[in-house]
Amino acid sequence: MEKLDSIREQFPITGQCFTNASGLQKSITYFDHGASTHPPRAVLEVYRDFLENYYANVHRGNHFLSQKSSTLFDNVTEVILEFVGGDASTSGVIFGANTTTALDIAAHLMQQVEGATLVSNMEHHSNDLPHRRRGEVHRIELLLDGTINYDDLEAKLKAHRIKLVAVTGGSNVSGYLPDIHRIARMAHAHGARILVDAAQLVAHKSISMRGTGDDDAIDFLAAAGHKAYAPFGAAFLVAPMSIINAAEPYIPGGGTVLAVSPERVLWAEGVERHSGGTPNIAGVIALGAALRWLSEIGLDWVRAHELELLEYAESRLRTIRGVTMLGNIPIDRKLGVMSFNFDHLHHNAASAILNDNYGIATRNGCFCAHPYLVHLLHCTDVDEIFARAERGERTEMPGAVRATIGIYNNREDLDKLLGAVAEIASGVGYDPVEAARRADVAACAAE
Repeated sequence: MEKLDSIREQFPITGQCFTNASGLQKSITYFDHGASTHPPRAVLEVYRDFLENYYANVHRGNHFLSQKSSTLFDNVTEVILEFVGGDASTSGVIFGANTTTALDIAAHLMQQVEGATLVSNMEHHSNDLPHRRRGEVHRIELLLDGTINYDDLEAKLKAHRIKLVAVTGGSNVSGYLPDIHRIARMAHAHGARILVDAAQLVAHKSISMRGTGDDDAIDFLAAAGHKAYAPFGAAFLVAPMSIINAAEPYIPGGGTVLAVSPERVLWAEGVERHSGGTPNIAGVIALGAALRWLSEIGLDWVRAHELELLEYAESRLRTIRGVTMLGNIPIDRKLGVMSFNFDHLHHNAASAILNDNYGIATRNGCFCAHPYLVHLLHCTDVDEIFARAERGERTEMPGAVRATIGIYNNREDLDKLLGAVAEIASGVGYDPVEAARRADVAACAAE
């Protein structure tokens, strides 16, 4: 408890309040870590120190500030590779604005390689749509409980010429942790590479891209700082240097070249080839600080803490009458993600009530993973939803409420959530008329 208390002290948000629509003060209990995590004071200090004392552009500047900024920025590559167990001799780190950009860069790098991409039906849209617009895509089916169908994965690898298997390291909907090293072995056995979307994974569980050897190593890995206790705007892709050097620049421009004439361009080698323009220098430096901060705490402690809270909360949440959990994943095979619905309450209204009446911050909707939500909710009218939308009629995708556990959450936070969910499920704690209005507003917003 002493360690957890010291961690909570690093986050000002744990003591923040707001005034709700009724004019009442509510303390904030934050369970939206799956969307974005708050930076602790230790990271904010590094961020502010750079902005105040070393603010300058990186590379090619001979003055003190540029040299200092460049050193701080370049050192983050080593921090990232160490944090994810990457191989500095064969891999490079390309920085971007968010995981979406990092995954798009990965899709771009592999576009020149012959073959199709294989994505799972649980992917965030950011690890699905970029591949669709760059070539042929096949899909890995899921089992009823929301987990990977490895038999289907093997069958698709045998049936098609697959160049890349794109899979999440941890689902933002169910928390499910696919066995990424098993998938890597399967992909490599058929001549394919693997891309892991580690947005949800990076701050919750230790990663080793090297695996136990070449056969189960991870080729590409993408993640963002704002889901790992760093400020918004900085993310990274770890990728094989051979692929980095073989591809055309992602965004040609300043910093991506060795020489330019009116007729010719000689592109730079290495990550600079795909790093056009000025990066988010302060954000990258803060990202490095956040990963160092997590390493000092210890990812084993983070994982054990999260599992303890998840087991405590989910076992109780599943017993609340009128509440349905999404997925049926064993605790030890998932992250601290709990997605659920109330039997007689729209998810938009439920999330708003949790906020307004209880001060509990959750996320609701489809979580940018429509195919997975449809699968977990056993929806059968997707074609009709598309048809109505194409006709311009009022329509809405199905959704759920999601509570995600972060490093500073404790049992008191979870008791507050569980108590609120139980009250709402029993019909206490909200105005049915107001709830119906909120659901109606959500449907209108989807038009």
